[in-house]
Amino acid sequence: MKVPILVSFAMFCASLVMIVGVVQAKAPPAYVAFGDSLTTGSSIATCVDNRTLSPWGCAENPTAAVPYPNKVAQALQLTYSDSPQAYSSGKMSLGLYRAGIWGYTAQEAAQAQKNGRNEQGGWSPQLTVIKQARQLVTGALGINDMHFSDVTKWARLYIKPGGDHITPEAQRVITARKHDFNQMFKSLAVARDNGAKVVVGLYYNPYETDVASCGDLKEIGNRIVDTLDDELLDRAHQDGMSVADFRRPFTGHGAGSSQPYVFGTDCNLVAVLRTYLVSVFGGGDAKRAIAIRFDPHPNNAGTTAMAKSILQEVNNAD
Repeated sequence: MKVPILVSFAMFCASLVMIVGVVQAKAPPAYVAFGDSLTTGSSIATCVDNRTLSPWGCAENPTAAVPYPNKVAQALQLTYSDSPQAYSSGKMSLGLYRAGIWGYTAQEAAQAQKNGRNEQGGWSPQLTVIKQARQLVTGALGINDMHFSDVTKWARLYIKPGGDHITPEAQRVITARKHDFNQMFKSLAVARDNGAKVVVGLYYNPYETDVASCGDLKEIGNRIVDTLDDELLDRAHQDGMSVADFRRPFTGHGAGSSQPYVFGTDCNLVAVLRTYLVSVFGGGDAKRAIAIRFDPHPNNAGTTAMAKSILQEVNNAD
């Protein structure tokens, strides 16, 4: 049976479109880095918060520090991009999909997965993208659920009479977010079952330093971070996942140290309270001044230390 020339040509064009579509389709990423601002490379001083324009929440390029996932991807010889357009295009495939968002919480991540899209920007939910990883997943969530960067909040709890009020508050938040942590680890389990290595990054104390005047803020940080990390560590081990303990390389390199791994320059609790009192009595934008001065985000030395910790786990034999 002869097929008319026009019909044959139409069939050929349709086939060609299908072939091109397959070639241009976005392939699943080898490596997904999820989480919060620790994956972005931004600092409080430089981040222009805008989740609509940027999949990472900061309309900042280049970032204040090279994000640790980029350094991991480079070591693994995977392609990556710091262009938001690469994440909005259905035609570009990347070895690294950097899904971490500035200020993100476990609660937001679970809700975005339920909704099928992020609340702002329409970017793919990170707990959904995690499931697509073919080789590696790194990251964690939870520190922003605790509002760790609200230094004045924790300082007030610290000086409140009657014992330790910080650890119970951290535990209260973890209990309240149990469902959200469950969703996060369910997504990680899918990636694990698909053959990807999952490395949960434990949070570091950005005020971990031997400077004498920083003892109080160091103690506050340890109580919050250790409480959250115990939860992440237990869940990771129960699910057969690896852990990169960022606390180790950051020891002695907190804000105020001679070789800081964070952007913060101070770790003196008295300075926090003094600046807070100034804000109470109308002394300008003291809240932002405190945030910048005690910025817990990793600088270039910090993101390098984080990348090394991840790569050590990647290179360890299972």
